[in-house]
Amino acid sequence: MTLLRSLVFLGAAGMLTACDEPTAPTAAATPPALTASVDAAEPPVIAAPRVIEANTVIVDSSAFTGIEGREFALPPERVAGDLRTAVARQLSSTGTVVANVTVRLKRVVLTSPGSAFAFGGPSAIEAEITATDARTGAVLFGPEPLRGTSATVRLPGVIGVATSPSAERDYDQTILGFAAAVQTTLNPPDDAT
Repeated sequence: MTLLRSLVFLGAAGMLTACDEPTAPTAAATPPALTASVDAAEPPVIAAPRVIEANTVIVDSSAFTGIEGREFALPPERVAGDLRTAVARQLSSTGTVVANVTVRLKRVVLTSPGSAFAFGGPSAIEAEITATDARTGAVLFGPEPLRGTSATVRLPGVIGVATSPSAERDYDQTILGFAAAVQTTLNPPDDAT
């Protein structure tokens, strides 16, 4: 703890010393971009943000072994269909790039009331996603792992158990949460780039 205090003190002292000493700008301190001449006839090119719209959504459930954490059995084909529908809805806006999106489903973990009591936390889906240009086949994104969670986070303890949704509702919320994570990953908000 004494070492930490010493480091904080030295850092603060260094910042105060730097503020007390006026410095004159030098040529070396000026970034090269500011000293370069700019041709007024050629405006800078600003890339438009890419918005991916799904042409097709393919869900590969071959590595999926079943829902974990809660007693809620659904066949892999049903889970794949639910994911396909939710992801297609999220990526259905008019985009600048039409893509084929592949989701390789790995795990669906629904937080049980017992886990909510001990640990809390949201239910989640783990998968790997890839997006390819529907026209050219060029890879636009991935393959990258993605973990999407339910928007319902359960606190640990009695409150987590009391607020735990039914298994079916938890499943639905987790599917929607994962689809929203795919949308955000493929089409990040302007302020996230």
